[in-house]
This record gives sequence, C-alpha cells and structure tokens, in this order.
Amino acid sequence: ATHVDLETGRPVLTDLYRDFLAGEEVYIWPSRGTNAVPIAFNPDTGLIYSTTWHVPRIQRLLPEPQEFVLGASSTGVTNRFPQVEPGDLLGHIVAIDPLTGEKKWEIPMHDFPSSAGVLATGGGLLFTGKITGEFVALDEDTGETLWEFQTGSSVNATAITYTLDGRQQVTVASGLGGGLANRYARGLVPAGGSIWTFALMPE
Repeated sequence: ATHVDLETGRPVLTDLYRDFLAGEEVYIWPSRGTNAVPIAFNPDTGLIYSTTWHVPRIQRLLPEPQEFVLGASSTGVTNRFPQVEPGDLLGHIVAIDPLTGEKKWEIPMHDFPSSAGVLATGGGLLFTGKITGEFVALDEDTGETLWEFQTGSSVNATAITYTLDGRQQVTVASGLGGGLANRYARGLVPAGGSIWTFALMPE
C-alpha cells in the first residue's frame, strides 16, 4: 500500500499490486524476507553485517482459485526467477550503519549469491560462507578476505563460535540445500554434507 485512506481506514494499493491483481506478471523486490538469513551486529563498531540478494521474484496470480493438494503448491501464484548470465551481479556482503542506512563497505558477489549468515567476533573477524563452498574470514573494517577454506560443498549455514578447553572454536555446516541455493548451484556445486570446526593451533 502507498498509504492508508483516513476516511475509509483501508490501505490504498500500489500500482504493482493492482497489476498483480489484474493477472500481470510482476517483479517483487526484495525477493526474500529480512529474516531469511541471519545478520550480525557488532556493538563495538555499531555496524550490522549481512549477505544480500539482488534477484527479484517474478510472480503472477492465476485467474482461477487452485484446488488444495496436500504436499503440493496451491497458492494460486506462479513464481520464477530471472535467467542468470555468467558474470551477473547477484548480491553483496555488506557492512551497514543501522541508524543511517549508510554502507561502510560492500563486496560484490558475481555468478552466485550467498545464503549464509554472518558471524561477528570480538577479534575483528567476520565469518561467512559462499554457495561455491568457501568458508571465509573477513576483516570487519574493510571486508577484505583474510582467510578461506574450501569445504567441498555449499556453505548456506551460519557459523557458530564457542570455547572448548580454553580455546575458541568456529564451526560451520557445509552441504548444498535450500530452494534458492539449489536453483543457482545444482549441478555446479557438489551436494556434500559435512561439519567443519576450526581453531588456532597452539604455539
């Protein structure tokens, strides 16, 4: 809605929604909810860190109500994504000031977006992953990749960190999964299925 009609109390529909109700195919931005992938907030920097998708959902309302079929899609809405070409910019890893919306830095992601969340640590590192299997540590101030490890499959999960016997550990799951990751990486990235744990070795 563009606003609420104060006389009727009803929302005034956007042109996009009017087109959708008329059965036209519309492009929906953003294509995912804000809680689809976990973001990180570091109180020391005051920034949030997130992976983003720059891919719309293309949807159309079917003209007739659809019969409900248990276990099948019966929303009455068709859904597709645009054709992706090699080199297309599909998203970023980004640092944002949540109070102003200003981006401090962003790292472009071509060919594949990221479904992994971001983990921020007190040591100035960010951990996240890529559909192509890399688990990476980034500099929180610049976004520069300081370290990466190829897990053998897609990293769609969010890493966790904890202390075991006095040493900090970082653990992440690897394995291609999820509708959007499968859509872009099936046949290009091994399916996999593993859990990796990392720690600094004692001197």
